[in-house]
Amino acid sequence: MENKVLNIAWCYPDILNLHGDRGNIMALKRIGELLDLQVNIERIESYNQEIDFEKTDIMFFNAGELKVVKPIVQALEKQKNELTKYIENNKYIVVVGTTGAVFSKEVKMADGETFKGLGILDMDCVQRDAIYGNDILFRLVDDEEMQIVGNQIQIIDTILNSEIQLGNVEYGLGNGKVSEKTEGAKYKNVVFTNALGPVLVKNPWYTERIIKDAMKNKGIEINKNIEEEFELERESVEAIKKFISKKQ
Repeated sequence: MENKVLNIAWCYPDILNLHGDRGNIMALKRIGELLDLQVNIERIESYNQEIDFEKTDIMFFNAGELKVVKPIVQALEKQKNELTKYIENNKYIVVVGTTGAVFSKEVKMADGETFKGLGILDMDCVQRDAIYGNDILFRLVDDEEMQIVGNQIQIIDTILNSEIQLGNVEYGLGNGKVSEKTEGAKYKNVVFTNALGPVLVKNPWYTERIIKDAMKNKGIEINKNIEEEFELERESVEAIKKFISKKQ
C-alpha cells in the first residue's frame, strides 16, 4: 500500500453534528478501504486547532447549526493564505447543509444581522423564516450521468451570484428558488451540497469519484472498479425515485 494513503481532515465534528452526517466520514473510510487505500482521519476538534493543509487530501464539514458559522469563519480566517493555496491546488473540500454558509460571501440572519463568509463560493446565504424538509434528486452539472439522491432539512436559502451550481434539480428545492432548479455550488474542488442522507452513504459512486479525484491530484491513479459493491444503494435510489414519483 506504498503511498496509497488518503488523509482526511474531519473539521469540527463535535460542533457540526446534525442529521447523523458523521456517516459521511464512515462512507469515505469504507470506500477508501475498498479501493485499497490506507485512510487516515484527523479530527479538527476546536477553533484553535491548526489544520495541516500540506498533509490533507480532503477536508470534510458536516451540517451544523447556523449559529456556529461565524466562529468557524473566524477560525479559518487565521489560516486563510494556506486555505487559499489548498483550494487553488485543486484539493478537496466537501461541505454539507447549513455549513455551506461558511464558504459564502455574505450571510444574512433572520434578525437582520449580516456577516461575511470566507468568500470562496460566489453565493450569499439568507436564513429562512421556516425550516424546509423534503427529498432531493439532482444530476451533477459536470457529469449528467451521475444522479444524486438525498433529503433536505434546510434553514437557509442559497443565492448563487454566478453559474457555479453543483447540480440541476429534478425533484426538491435545492438552493431555495424552485424556478432556478439549482443545487449546491462548486468552485474547483470545493463542493457544497444541501443533500443530507448522509449523502456519501446514499451515493457511494460519488464518494468513489471524490476519493479517486483526490488521489489523482496527488499523483496516484486508482483504477480499481468497485461498482459491484453498490447494488443495495442502486436499488435504494430506484425505490426512492419511485416514491418521489408518487408525490409529484
